[in-house]
Amino acid sequence: DDMLASQAPQPIQPTPSVAIIGGGIGGAFAAWWLRNASPAVRIDVYERSSAVGGRTLDTGEGDASVELGASMAIVQNRYVAEAATALGLSRQLRSEARGRGGGRLGIVGANGRIVFEEAPSGVQTAWRLLSRYGLRPLHRLRRRGSEFISNFSRLYEAQAAGRAFREADDLLAAAGLEAWPRMTCAAAMAEA
Repeated sequence: DDMLASQAPQPIQPTPSVAIIGGGIGGAFAAWWLRNASPAVRIDVYERSSAVGGRTLDTGEGDASVELGASMAIVQNRYVAEAATALGLSRQLRSEARGRGGGRLGIVGANGRIVFEEAPSGVQTAWRLLSRYGLRPLHRLRRRGSEFISNFSRLYEAQAAGRAFREADDLLAAAGLEAWPRMTCAAAMAEA
């Protein structure tokens, strides 16, 4: 009987399939992580735009290129640091960096016009910020940023404790960040 049982055909297990929505840095990293964790999984990444990259994409023509974001990450973001190491990307602290690729930071207003542009020197930029926004809003912005980073770090603690979240709102609540996705920058600054 044992010999017959061992020769009986085994049921074929279907190959698991996973759909990842979005081809930005989050989707790309999720696909990379999943591929490394489960090489047999079929992974499909769906992106609605004609190019992948999301907010890490740059756009423009010739020398008029505009980087759409994600040129830097905070040191406290462990996942970005781990991904950079795993992908063989070099990391450099901003305090050690020489420039940022020649570009300058700009803030675009609701009408699509640049309302603030970083100056060539740090002193000039500080003066422009103080002149345009005043000291109190800049202090509030720094405080809100520190609060966000501190709360975000709670996610690492929850994951280290083995917690998983069914909904994004549950994850945000665990970090004390549930209001952030529903809040405008102006509202966040007013509450600070």
